[in-house]
This record gives sequence, C-alpha cells and structure tokens, in this order.
Amino acid sequence: MKKNPFVSHLLWHFSKKGKSKTLLIVSASALALASCSEGADCDERFNGGVNNTQLENPAAQNVKFSTVVNSDGSENVLCEWPTVYGASGFETEVFNVDDPANPIIVSEKDTIDGNSFTFKKAEDTNYQVNIRVLGNITYNNKDAAEATRIAYSSMIPAQIIPAGTEISSFIASHIVETGDEQAFELESGEYECNSEIDFQDKKVTLRGNKVNHSVVKFGKDGVIRTSAGMKVKWINFDCAEQGNKGGVIEMSVNPPASASAEAQGIAAGKNSNKPADVYVLMAPIIIQDCAFKDVNVALFSVGECSWGIADLRIDNCVVQLKNDGSQWSDGSVLSGYSKGFKAPSGGQFWYGGIKSITVKNSTFVNTVENKKNNRFIRFNNKDLDRVFPTPDGSATFENNTFYKTFANKEFGNNTPNRKEYTITFNNNICYDIFRLQKFIQGNCTNVVNQATNSICGVSNKVDATDKGKWATEEPDMSFAGPCEQSLDFSKPSFGVNFKATSALSSTIGDPRWRE
Repeated sequence: MKKNPFVSHLLWHFSKKGKSKTLLIVSASALALASCSEGADCDERFNGGVNNTQLENPAAQNVKFSTVVNSDGSENVLCEWPTVYGASGFETEVFNVDDPANPIIVSEKDTIDGNSFTFKKAEDTNYQVNIRVLGNITYNNKDAAEATRIAYSSMIPAQIIPAGTEISSFIASHIVETGDEQAFELESGEYECNSEIDFQDKKVTLRGNKVNHSVVKFGKDGVIRTSAGMKVKWINFDCAEQGNKGGVIEMSVNPPASASAEAQGIAAGKNSNKPADVYVLMAPIIIQDCAFKDVNVALFSVGECSWGIADLRIDNCVVQLKNDGSQWSDGSVLSGYSKGFKAPSGGQFWYGGIKSITVKNSTFVNTVENKKNNRFIRFNNKDLDRVFPTPDGSATFENNTFYKTFANKEFGNNTPNRKEYTITFNNNICYDIFRLQKFIQGNCTNVVNQATNSICGVSNKVDATDKGKWATEEPDMSFAGPCEQSLDFSKPSFGVNFKATSALSSTIGDPRWRE
C-alpha cells in the first residue's frame, strides 16, 4: 500500500500535540482512507473532499526552491510546493529568461504525479518556472486554466544601481557590513566611476546586465580595489581617462589587518611554517564576460602592497590595451609584482605572487607599440612557499588570442620554476608575441601541445625554443580585421574582428572569433 502523505502529517501533528483521543479518531478514519489500493475505486491521492471543482495552482509564494548537489559535483534545483487536493498531477516547464524577449527552454513541458521536480542549475541564470495543476475526472475536478509563472534566479540578490549614477559614491554609501557575499547590479546603461572603489574585506559581486552589458567610464581617479574575493561580470569598461599607475582592478592600498597571513594563520613553507610578513587572499578574483577599452596600465595588479594571490581568473573577456609603457614601465597585463612591497608590519616584503591563474576564451590586444619592460604576466616570486604553505600552483591558458601583448619583452617572468607548478598552454594564438619560453619554464610540469598553439613574429623573429617546443610558427598569420583600434561598445563585436585566416590559427584562439 502506498504511504499517504496527508495521513502521515495528521499522525505527526496530533502526536506532537498529545491529543490522544482525537488522534485515535482521526487515525482510524485516515487509515481507512489510506487503505485504498491501486485499482480500487478511490484515487491514490487523498482528495480531501474536493469534488466538482475548478482547481487552482499553488500560489507562487508557496513554491520553494533549494539546491541539490549531485555526485559529480553538478547542481540541480529542487522545486516543490504544497499538495493540491483533488488533483491528478501537475504540468511543469522551465525557461532561461536572461533575455526575457527570447526565452530558452531548460526543461520541456512534462506531466508529473507528485508535488516536486528538479532541473539543472546553471550559474548566474534567471529562470521562469511554469506550474499548472491538472484535474481529476474521478472527482470531476478541472485543470487550472493556465500555468502559474514563478521567477527563480541562481544569482545572489543585488542592490540595483540606477543608470547614470556615479558608482563609487553609490557603493561607498550602500555597502553592507557583513561576512556574506553581497552584490551590486548595474542596469543596461552608462555609468561613471570617478573615485576609487575599495571593497576591503567585503566579498562582493559587481555585475552589469547579462544580455545588454552595462558601460562604466573611469575618470582620472577611478579604480576598483579589494582585499577579499570579488567577481566582476557583464560590464564594458572605458579606461581611456584612468590615471592609476597600477591596474584597472587592483588590491587595496591599505588592506585591513585581517588580510595579513598572520591574522589568517597561513604558514609559509620556507619560513619554518610561520606566517610571512605579507597579505594573502585565498578567495578567487573572477573577471568574466567583460570588455576593457584603452587600458594604459595593467588589467589586474597587486598594487602598492606585497600580496599572495591564491586564485585569479579571467574568462570570456576582450581586453584592448593602449599601453606604450610610459604609465608604468615595469608593468604588465596581469601583475603579481608590487609597486611598493608594503608589508603588514609597515616595512617591505619582497615576496608575493600568484599561486593559481586561469585565462581562457579571451582576447588581449595592444593598439600601440610598447618598447619598455612590460610583459604579459609577472608572477614576482618563483618560490610560492615563501608565502603559502606549499610551492604548488598552476597557470592555465586555453583558447585565447594574444595580439602584440607585448612584442618587445618576454611573455612572462618569475614563473614558479619547479615541478610542483603546472602550466597548461593550449589552443592559443600568439601574434607578435616574444619568448613564451620565459613563461613556460622547463622545470614546471607542462601540459602543452605544441601543435595546438600558433605563433607569428613581427617585431622580432619567433624564439627558437618557442617554435621548437611550445607553438607552431605561422609566418603568414592574418586576421579578418580591423584589429588595431579602440573598441567601440556601440558596435557588434566592438567593431573589431580577430577571426584568423591561416590554417592552424583559424581553428584555435578565442572562440568568439570562430563563430
């Protein structure tokens, strides 16, 4: 006999209340109803005396959502609602409505006989869940006329910053003192950032409109800083007027005491397992689905202080530099190299670095010649266990297009050159890029397939080690273009086109140019 949820609830309720006489009466009648078996005249469901009725859907506020973690690490959304008595089942359907004008089916229309179902959960996605109750001919109950539409989002709730707002002052006056992650969301429109934003020890997501990206124009003093985990998504940044001699995104100049390795109890393996005199960020910094125009310094920099950065990720971004090296001659696109090496003690600590970095599905281009000492990446410290407990880490570069970043200096320096450090470099286009071999160090554990990377020398000949071990030379590499101009946020693909036309390069690089 199938267990009846209504009976179980009644038994539990009255047992908790201790009303034994009432319990006996209710139990007897409930058990009699529960004795209906499959094939009997009564329905499997307890109909609650609902007959000859136009049924109503569960109210939207009574539909609950929760996350279920699967054995493979993926997640599902569990959607459940109270029992609707007299029903034979429910009709369900789920849509992705990130673009409300163009909904995408996530879960096809289906009929279920319970009051819950699951669908796959994707990060940062808005959903519309449709639920319609189905009638029961046995009790002459009719279907609901139409489905109830319930909104669900896998994004964390955000404070909305109205379009046209100067964002640094808004965030300064609205940020919340909490240990939980908080979010600020920009509308599809234009904004200014005329002063520094420093999130300090607050975990923050700064996001724009997922479909129609928001635009933020930096003033001379505009910069984004943090000492905690941070996500920046779906924003186009105009950096032409930015005057910061460091990065568009940078670590705090005056970090809180809680950010020091000592305060966090993070030991350094080469420091007799005692904390080093350094600031450490273990949570990730994620820059995703963004575009950056006329960047004259670094995209990311540790800034004035000595920092150990555990996890830096750039995904699906277009970064257009206008960097001739004059703003910061020792800079780079991604810099673990401090401008001041300020330590928590007030002195200097010359070791820091980036433990793990992931760059994928992105394009980096410089529109001017850089003759200075700039590199694409500077790790600063090849011995990560001067900051962290262990020397291991990773640099993963996959499916990227690099164009003149930078042509006159090695691609990277101070890579942690030991077997515990893993470098993955595959499916990358390197146009006018010099000396990958200073980045892909020989003592590292290298996951590099030379046949999947292309390289072309323009300002300098391709380094012998590069074309011998790390990439395939394509002297005739070319692009559909235009390439060497500032991004135009008002145009499709920002008015540029890095679709490669040579044999190998046309099959690799940033996927957006292969579509």
